[in-house]
Amino acid sequence: MKQSTILKPWGASTAPKYIANNVTSFEFFVKDTDYRVQLKPEQFQLQLGGSGSRNYVKPGYNIKLKKNANVYEVKSLRLRANIRDPILMREKLSSDMLYKMGIPATSINYVNFMVNDEDLGIYIVTNKIKKDFIQRYYGDDNPVNLFECKEAGSRFDNDGVGELCENVKEELNDQRDDIRAFNEAIKSATSVEEIEKVLDVDEFLKVVAFELLTVSWDHFVTYSHNVFWYKAKDGRWKMLLKDYDETFGQNFNTFVFEYLPFFANRTYVPKEDELNTPNISFRDLESDHLILKYLIHDDDTRFRKIIGDTVKKFFNPKVIFKRVDEIAELIRDDIEKSRDPDENGFAKGYTNTDGFNPKWTITQFDDCIGYVNWNSNNANTVSLGIKYFVQERFRYICHTYGIDPETLELIEPHDLVRYIYTDLDKEDYMQEEYNANPEKNNKPTNYVIPPFSYENEITNNAVPPTTPTTETPVVKEEEEEKEKEECWSVALGYPCCTSTCYVYETDTNGQWGYENKHWCGIPSTCSNNKCWSESLGYPCCTSTCNVYESNENGEWGYENHHWCGILKENC
Repeated sequence: MKQSTILKPWGASTAPKYIANNVTSFEFFVKDTDYRVQLKPEQFQLQLGGSGSRNYVKPGYNIKLKKNANVYEVKSLRLRANIRDPILMREKLSSDMLYKMGIPATSINYVNFMVNDEDLGIYIVTNKIKKDFIQRYYGDDNPVNLFECKEAGSRFDNDGVGELCENVKEELNDQRDDIRAFNEAIKSATSVEEIEKVLDVDEFLKVVAFELLTVSWDHFVTYSHNVFWYKAKDGRWKMLLKDYDETFGQNFNTFVFEYLPFFANRTYVPKEDELNTPNISFRDLESDHLILKYLIHDDDTRFRKIIGDTVKKFFNPKVIFKRVDEIAELIRDDIEKSRDPDENGFAKGYTNTDGFNPKWTITQFDDCIGYVNWNSNNANTVSLGIKYFVQERFRYICHTYGIDPETLELIEPHDLVRYIYTDLDKEDYMQEEYNANPEKNNKPTNYVIPPFSYENEITNNAVPPTTPTTETPVVKEEEEEKEKEECWSVALGYPCCTSTCYVYETDTNGQWGYENKHWCGIPSTCSNNKCWSESLGYPCCTSTCNVYESNENGEWGYENHHWCGILKENC
């Protein structure tokens, strides 16, 4: 099993599962209590666990309990190292927060894990959203419509919810009529009333509020995955979340927007050296979901109340700082023991010797439970001090949604200066002069925020609205003759592309690109370009030959915060 954990980044997406078949016993106990579970081989199954986390040096494990066996009435235990989080608290804080918000969520705690007397160190332990979870929270003994969305981009507007999400019962996966109907109902809805017929809107908005407050980019709002859709007994669907390690600002940088650029244009957001993550706005965080237009952007009264309630109950420094200190006292000694590195930089449980290794020690734990921020470049890991993030995010939310930071009550009427977009270098919203002139200072300057993609009628496959026509020329007359000689599309009223070789559409005239808000003809020079990935919208690598991913197009590297195609002749 240890040998099977060794994977180069990003090889985990295609890595085979590994199930241990020769296990002899399992024991779970809580020290200084009488609670103890001892199981025989036929009562449990041990296997490697996780997906993206398997790219890292310390893999996770799954323990599936069978034949009436359980641990605290849970049938599936997920052990996760969450190595990207230097404080190992984001999962726990998120679960606590969702619980306080009244949202069913996976339970989180901590265990030390040993196999064959080898101490693998401390892990997060959590349950799975399965039949026992649904039965506990919703009283449904036989959930037929429970779908997990693993694929990024599992949205309504691209039919991803209906087609990409998979039933947790594999044998029911072909029975998709209900979830397809749900997807179509949301996709075609034009009012809150229509949405409420098929969706538990209150619970949905609470989950979205959680994502906004914690800058959770790895769930529905931004990447549109790591969620479950469950059809309850009343016929309405509910959204549930899993995997909370990318919350409270963890790993948030502009790569988040570059990975799935075709859902929303976020090129205006500054790079990491200027980005103040706690000030990121909902408009910038969410990737142009039409459902959010009707539920939030058109009128955020309902959403604002949920934000206010959550800030009062949990998301404020008084509550979270105390909770951070409690958890730190519980796990600090185990963190220190688990992260004591050997001469090769490997600590307990670090079996994937080819994987990403942030090399966190107790230093990063102590720093990041407070106000110090750390960045592990070799693992693309940006980790903000948890108290720093909460304090700054709390101040931003109070300003933007009109919450008194002392009483935690909503301010009515809501007449504060509310700017939707982030000012990322000066925190202008904290300055008296900023608030002195609401009319002048109601939005940031120096960059232009594009409209929502659905306002431009651009589809979520990144294809512009309609095939080019020849009705309206768009080139200047004085340049026309020169361009005609060099560019085939000028005769049809369109210039040739100058900054892209990405082919959006092909017709009898030729191949079409799209730049500067207009169609353009793909010039012949593109066909002479050896860089194969440019036609897919990505440059070729210039400084790396490290292969992170391979597909039918070729081999992919990663540099300067974006994917790049690898030219074998350069390597």
